[in-house]
Amino acid sequence: MASPKRDYDVLEVVPKWEITKIYLHCLLANFFTLLKWLYESVKCKVNPTAIMRRTIERTDFPNKPPIFMTDTNLGRHSYVKLENTKLHFVEAGNRSNPIVLLLHGFPDCWFGWRYQIPELTHYFHVIALDLKGFNDSDKPHWRFEYTPKKVCEDLRKFLIAISAKSVCIVGHDLGATIGWLFAHTNPEMVDKFVSVSTPHPNLLWDNLPKSSPFNRNWLEFVQLPMLPEMELKHTAEKILRRCHSHVAKEKQYTSGTNGSLANNLMEAYMYSFCQTDDWRGPLNYYRNFLFYRIRDGEIIQCPCLIITGNDDRFYKLESVVKSSEYCENFIIKIIEQCGRAPHQEMASEFNSTLLKFLIGKKYSQKPIDAQPAQTRGLVGRMFGGIGTVANNTVKLGNNLRETYAFANPLNSVPNFMIKG
Repeated sequence: MASPKRDYDVLEVVPKWEITKIYLHCLLANFFTLLKWLYESVKCKVNPTAIMRRTIERTDFPNKPPIFMTDTNLGRHSYVKLENTKLHFVEAGNRSNPIVLLLHGFPDCWFGWRYQIPELTHYFHVIALDLKGFNDSDKPHWRFEYTPKKVCEDLRKFLIAISAKSVCIVGHDLGATIGWLFAHTNPEMVDKFVSVSTPHPNLLWDNLPKSSPFNRNWLEFVQLPMLPEMELKHTAEKILRRCHSHVAKEKQYTSGTNGSLANNLMEAYMYSFCQTDDWRGPLNYYRNFLFYRIRDGEIIQCPCLIITGNDDRFYKLESVVKSSEYCENFIIKIIEQCGRAPHQEMASEFNSTLLKFLIGKKYSQKPIDAQPAQTRGLVGRMFGGIGTVANNTVKLGNNLRETYAFANPLNSVPNFMIKG
């Protein structure tokens, strides 16, 4: 096995002037937050009815997890302790099968993969991990516990602890960012990698849309400890409902041995982020990852699937498509009329695409609600710039293959092919 020193040399810290700029913006953003708190405090003293209104509008977060997060309907709840950190995960499927590791995003937990676990268990041993700092995994307070090197090293130790020599990684949002980093730093442990709605780290931090709740201004604001956690706890319901707006549209979820229906999946997220400490761990990732990039010229060698929705308001579609420049062998899949969580919003189409990628011809086709597209197209990159997606597009390494339904073009550039 390659030495950690050589592997982690691919990680580079951004220039000092950029670090200084980020912290200056951080101080300014937190100063305005303090002014806002001061204003609200004065308003409550001057107008006591404001206190009553806030009390009435306040959401009571659950103090215990909903039953569908603790039963064994989706899988077995297990724990692994790595030195001083205990990690919680849900596993399902035959342990003799190849392993698929599911890494959730922010703000989420293992339950975000509720529609993938049952499908993947037919072919794989599925591990849905609660990332360090999230839900039932331990939540170290110290910032240095969440550096890219520490996070990747913990993930490597976790795989060794469950006797996994290599795995297929499926990551969404923050989990996909970790997946990108892990595929670069520990390539021998990654068989295939799936990035869901998340650009490569080198394209992520400087290309966030202003409309995203987690835009560049937000990233700079959360760099200061303590105050951002308090602010997020204060506005938790608003943030969670914005990030999981699709949950309200989901059908009732069957749970429990008696087949009972859970009609409020938001309880899972309300419980997972009900305390200040529930936000500290997730924010510590962003307090570290923002300052790291992958060294120029580094390419992921394992097969990669980049899948996203064409209506994602959190990340730019161009950045997601352009991430293919960091992959030697890749497929791009864009799901129409879908936002930031295609694995939840369009679970049937997502699962079909995922299984085709992971197991290929072994996957027995199942009927899909959506009609297959009648036209076929090609994906290419223009001079190493923004990826151009037109109609149905895919590229796998240097070979163009027939594949799945894609979104409308990003722009008016006609279909074209770049041959390897």
